[in-house]
Amino acid sequence: MPTPDQLLIEATKLFNKSWAELTEGYDLSQARVGGRATKANPNKEDADFWVRTGPEWVKGYIEWRQNNPDWKIWNTPEGAPAIELGLVPEFAGVPVKMVLDRVFEVNGELVVVDLKTSQNTPSSSLQLGFYRAGLKKVLGVDVKWGAYWMARQSGTTPLIDLSIYTEEMIDYLVAGFDKARRSEIFLPNLNNCNRCGLTEFCQFTTKGKQ
Repeated sequence: MPTPDQLLIEATKLFNKSWAELTEGYDLSQARVGGRATKANPNKEDADFWVRTGPEWVKGYIEWRQNNPDWKIWNTPEGAPAIELGLVPEFAGVPVKMVLDRVFEVNGELVVVDLKTSQNTPSSSLQLGFYRAGLKKVLGVDVKWGAYWMARQSGTTPLIDLSIYTEEMIDYLVAGFDKARRSEIFLPNLNNCNRCGLTEFCQFTTKGKQ
């Protein structure tokens, strides 16, 4: 078992390699900055924040995997490991592109997991519900459980029962989304103004007013 210092060194190597590949050719000085200004991060969560913090989160994920040996990466029926598993199921006649971060097998049960780096745990399980429906539609696999892995806490949320998300429900939701899109009906979500990149075009935004 590697020491914490050895683990951080390895995590830093992994993070730096991925960061270099993903940011090649981009001017990060123009990237949108999130979060709030703090004493530790006066420039909010800018590119420097991610370079400093990313390796710690990678280390946290590695440690979590080591400490939870019952959580094993599931292999699809084709034998592919379910890591960043790309699927394009069709609901209500609309192709829905999705990438599932992880599907684990835990003591005989499958658990679909989405990795999050945000401050707050998602209040909705709808994203996981779409993944459940996509797995059943494309691979014929019925997954009951889901969870979010929260990087800032280095662990998962409690398991969420996704049974409510049937194919019929997802069809209904997608049909409604698609109808609104084709009719150019876009209702503002005022709870997420600080994360939205279109606030400059929105007359109802609360960004900067809170």
